[in-house]
Amino acid sequence: MTSGDGREAEVSRYLDDDRFHRSFTLPPNTNRSTDFKVTYADFGHHNDEHVILFCGPLLGSRYLLTTQDKLAQQYGVRIISPDRPGFGGTTDVGPSDRIRVWLHIVEALLQHLSIRHVSLACYSGGSIYAMNVLLHLRHLLHSTHPYVAICAPWVHPSRSGVLSLRLASALPDKIVGNYDRLVNFFQSSLGPVLNFSSDLAVIVPSIHRGSDFLAPGTNIDAVTLEESLRPELVRRVMAEDIRGLGQDALLLLKRAEHPEYWGTWGDYDTLVPLLAQGENERYATVSSPVPPLKVDVFFAESDHMIGTAIGPTWFNHSWRPEQRGDRIHYSSVVVPKATHDNILDLRYGVLERIFQGLLG
Repeated sequence: MTSGDGREAEVSRYLDDDRFHRSFTLPPNTNRSTDFKVTYADFGHHNDEHVILFCGPLLGSRYLLTTQDKLAQQYGVRIISPDRPGFGGTTDVGPSDRIRVWLHIVEALLQHLSIRHVSLACYSGGSIYAMNVLLHLRHLLHSTHPYVAICAPWVHPSRSGVLSLRLASALPDKIVGNYDRLVNFFQSSLGPVLNFSSDLAVIVPSIHRGSDFLAPGTNIDAVTLEESLRPELVRRVMAEDIRGLGQDALLLLKRAEHPEYWGTWGDYDTLVPLLAQGENERYATVSSPVPPLKVDVFFAESDHMIGTAIGPTWFNHSWRPEQRGDRIHYSSVVVPKATHDNILDLRYGVLERIFQGLLG
């Protein structure tokens, strides 16, 4: 056996771990006449105390943080990463039902796993899903240390002004809704128009740009392992169902005729006061002290999805003190050298900072 064969076998053994290939089935209910299958990954340190529910980017695959299993174990953190509808083995649904179904999946999955409380972590388009969990399933956040981490948050092109995404917003639903079928043409004529490349960087190796940067204290061996796993991880993601790609693209672009796609709150500037009201009500109705909700935001130094000026500025402004009140503690940082594509790579140390935040 050659060294290359040995490395391929090692990569396969890693990704074959059954913790990355779990599933459960939701029975029929009043909204659904058939079973609904959900696939998910459950890895890191197995405990019920320090658990992250991860809401992935446009590519809502359970695989996306599996390369950071050892880091999670080191910090004693468990990661639950469900496939969103239309990814992996999770049953697909259209854009108008995705938020409602996602909330049902989250509550049912955590009950299935006997997990009472979680912290939230999200990346790019996953921020829309995470904000709905925060608004509608607030009771699921940890009771003594409620924590949310938002990485390279999705900002609608009408707010960010990013031209390529404003052009994508003008495309017919039929084109955007079939985005999964266009992935094979991603680096050709349609790439510059749709420009969801950053969320697809993890599944198209030639798009993912390498870097020599290492955050202080980063384990270079762990970085090397992560990078060796990526090509096979890409292959496995693409070998499974990715129909949800087009449905999520429609959801994230949220046309004027479909304001309900993100849920009842509309956008961040109307969401934050609703969250503040909820935190105040929680504080007023309990006898014991309720800790403030902690929200940490990580912007990339380079971000062609929301820009580095208008989008982040508008997002931060939505969370200004007069909007969020004194029961939400908000902070944001720019991650040096990181792009929207790679902000969660081990070499930038963001996930480690998230673990420290939820444990602190």
